[in-house]
Amino acid sequence: MLSRVADSLYWMGRYLERAENIARLLLVTEDFSTETQGFAEDLAQGVWKDLLAIFPAAQMTRAASPFAPLAVPYLHGFFLDAGNPYSIHFSVRKARENARSVREALTLEAFLAINETYHALETYETRGLADLPAFRAALTATQKGLFTILGAIDNTFARDETWRFLKLGEAVERLYRSASVLRVKLPALLAAEPRTDLPLYYTQWRTLLRALSSLENYRRVYGARLEPPLVIAFLLFDASAPRSLRYGAAALKECLEAIAGPGDLTPPARLVGRLHAGLYYGEGELMREADYAGLLDRVSGELSKVHDALAALYFVT
Repeated sequence: MLSRVADSLYWMGRYLERAENIARLLLVTEDFSTETQGFAEDLAQGVWKDLLAIFPAAQMTRAASPFAPLAVPYLHGFFLDAGNPYSIHFSVRKARENARSVREALTLEAFLAINETYHALETYETRGLADLPAFRAALTATQKGLFTILGAIDNTFARDETWRFLKLGEAVERLYRSASVLRVKLPALLAAEPRTDLPLYYTQWRTLLRALSSLENYRRVYGARLEPPLVIAFLLFDASAPRSLRYGAAALKECLEAIAGPGDLTPPARLVGRLHAGLYYGEGELMREADYAGLLDRVSGELSKVHDALAALYFVT
């Protein structure tokens, strides 16, 4: 495969995964903010500001109106603002540009699904969204459109190099973003005092699970037991939850091994292998140490090295 094609497929996978992540975070954040507004204002406002920590390179170009709800500038900035490199609109546009550059490698179903979702976003931006219910309806429709794209890819692509580089980009983005969400959310959650407002305390932990599409999966394992150590261990080390760090590292390792084929390990495969081994074998020690910030910083740092190693090995033209 030409390095240009591999690069476009990799970034197409990353941008699609990023767009779905942002859509989910916006919907979950809006839910929590609405639920807590009026009796926990600091929390209701803080969850929106967390988005700027999860996506530190985001650029909010629209000033907040004193008469509009706090959610509106964040919803616009992370949903429809084409100038924000971490908006859904920007990510879908970049995914579409990469898809168009390798059109011959894609199936018709996947290409049409990307186009339809992109044009729907263009329509929302042109017409504008008047209020929070309109934003929520448009976000929900966009998330469904993104799931349609991902479903078309999963159900129509041959499991060849095209598929593998797409899934490689998806795996890198998913693991990096899961680590970012946990790095931002966990310190405040661990510092919270459960005795002051127990229902609110547990709502925050449920919201974290929802932010990583893991609430139902967690309940299948633990039922109604919502205990912080169990939640943390699940999101870090569960072997079957698709957004746990351990599962993500395993998926990334599998992608790299499939692309490289038999033989010596490539530099990115070595990096991911060490990362996966630490998460696979070190669960007990890492949970005892409870240095979650240090662990998540290491994961993010290793993934940055993996990206650089991938670029040097596969994408340099």
